[in-house]
Parts: sequence; structure tokens; C-alpha cells
Amino acid sequence: MKKLKKVIICILIALFVIGILVFFDYFYTKTNNSAPKISLKEELDENTTVYKAIFYRVWYCKSNKSYYIGSYSDKDAICPKNYSYDNGYYTNELGVKISKRDLQLLTNDGIYTSDMIEQLQNDIQVENAVYVAYNYGLTKYKEEDNKKSSDGYKLVLVPEFKEVDEDFKWVYDETKESCLKTDKTDSYLGTYVEGQCKDFKKIKMDKKWCENYTNSTLVNEENIEGLCKE
Repeated sequence: MKKLKKVIICILIALFVIGILVFFDYFYTKTNNSAPKISLKEELDENTTVYKAIFYRVWYCKSNKSYYIGSYSDKDAICPKNYSYDNGYYTNELGVKISKRDLQLLTNDGIYTSDMIEQLQNDIQVENAVYVAYNYGLTKYKEEDNKKSSDGYKLVLVPEFKEVDEDFKWVYDETKESCLKTDKTDSYLGTYVEGQCKDFKKIKMDKKWCENYTNSTLVNEENIEGLCKE
């Protein structure tokens, strides 16, 4: 009986340790845009690698050097393909021209898949997709460690979508800080001037965004509807 108790205790301790390791591995993967350490690696195709962790999967897209986290119930991520441009424009299967800047905005973060890009039928649909991707990207602020304004608000970095080494991507400029205010249900961004915060605006989307995001992969994001609530 004593041996059985010892075995059970050892099993429980082992499960606890594994659980802690899995939790920290998931947290590290999500915050650092990297592959999980505790996983099995599989090459899906020439552009996609999948890492199979215990409770989730991570896809690495070689074309944009990005990682995407999902569950085992999710379909394999469709990575953006290597697009070719003519005078700075890509022409999809329906003959619609999309600039390199707009195409990388739509695909770099997986908000629109390659299949979705090919299904865009006209310039208006492209414009709406760009509107969704760009305004969503602006909400992905990055908090600065333990930095606050003189009036006690957290300081954050709001990304800019700009050209870097002939490609377009979201970048954080550490010289351009903004202020963050939160309450029980909402978050607000404000301007940071001479050590103080002012002009806070609630982080939410307008009618145009809310009518069009459902045509993107954002429809599968948790709590995405909250951006459209008054």
C-alpha cells in the first residue's frame, strides 16, 4: 500500500511539473513569437512548419517569418505564398491589382489567407480588407516594462506599418510613446506629451470595420466582438 502511495505521489508530482513547464512554454511562445520548446516538429510543405505541443499547435510560415498559435481542432494555417510583383503590384486570379504594401498588410499577420486574397473581386473589397487589417494592427500596442507617465498611466508603444528593407511590416518606435488607461471593461489610448497623458480615446472600431471584419480570419478571434460594442 505504501509503495502504491509513493507511485501515485510521484505521478502527481511529475504531472504538476509537466503542467508548469507546458504553461511557461506556451506563455513564452505567445509573447516572443517563437516555436514551443516542448513539441514535435513537422514540415507540412516547403513554406510551412508545424510544431505539435501537448495542448496546442504552432505554425511557422517561412514566407513572412511568422508564428501562429492554434488548437488541434483548427485547420492547418494557410501561410502567405511568395507573391511576385509587376511595378509594385500583384494581380490576383480575378484580375484585381493589389499593391505590395497592401498585400503584405493583409497577409503578414494571417488576417487574410492566400485563398481570401484570390477571392477579392474589386478595388472596394481590397480597400475594405486593408481598412480591417490596418485598424486592427493599430490596437496591438506593446506595454513598456514598469514605465509610467508622471500622472500615473502606463506607457505603451503603438505600432506603425512601414517599409523596412524593401518589405512592409509592423514596427514599434520606442521614441513614440502613448498612454494606456483601462477600466473593468474597456481600454483607452491617449497622447503622451511632456510627461503627461491627455486626449484618451476608447479602443473600439467603427461601423465600417465591424461590417467587414467577418470576411477575415479575425472572425475566429476570442472576444473580437468586444471591439464593436458601444
